Amino acid sequence: MVVYMALRLNPNLDPAIFAAIFERDGVVQIPAFLEPDDAEAVAAMMNALTWNVVAPDETSETLVISPQAIAKFGEAQVRQFLQGALKRASRGFSFIHLSYALQDEYRRDPTSPIHRATELLQSRTFLDFGAAVIGREPVDGVRVQASNYRPGDFLTLHDDRHKKDDRLAAFTLGFTRGWRPDWGGQLLFHDADGQIERGLMPGFNVLTLFRVPRAHSVAPVAAYAAAKRLSLTGWLVREPG
Repeated sequence: MVVYMALRLNPNLDPAIFAAIFERDGVVQIPAFLEPDDAEAVAAMMNALTWNVVAPDETSETLVISPQAIAKFGEAQVRQFLQGALKRASRGFSFIHLSYALQDEYRRDPTSPIHRATELLQSRTFLDFGAAVIGREPVDGVRVQASNYRPGDFLTLHDDRHKKDDRLAAFTLGFTRGWRPDWGGQLLFHDADGQIERGLMPGFNVLTLFRVPRAHSVAPVAAYAAAKRLSLTGWLVREPG
């Protein structure tokens, strides 16, 4: 059996420095979050994943379209469904992008290399670091997925409130290289009037944490974007009871 080394956070990071920024702004970016070799390893793992298309159906539930489903039902039917998701985007919340359900897949097969990342994000090392930055105790766990935004993919305005999970903060850990600002795909924060308060460009080995609830979106990726917008995205949560 292959034994993988655990991924490591950059030992030089002082959460107190980032906690002060988070307290002031409600959002903070932490560069060089993982040790350089480990960041490269995660990027390689993500490039090798088999992705599913995700988009909301008419009831706002997430529909997962696997490569096998595309092969079974055909590209035309999938495109027809995605047209519905595009129409819903004009009226309110919607999204289209590629996803890999890390925690669901971990339960099926924890030996896959990508689950070095799953185990790190579920570890007390990551949870305690996150709790120290956001100033909330306790942080009991995470909900996390891998995301890949292709040209045309997007996520419309929302604030991450959830009916079941007690989400303390949202996070993204980016593994995007060589991104140009005119390629879109920025994480955008909006004020009460919908104006953009701040926009963060995709980056490599950068952890972003922000408060929940907070209005935000992901700008559509330009048709001419020539790199992959890859990230691990999710929430720090408090379990009930």
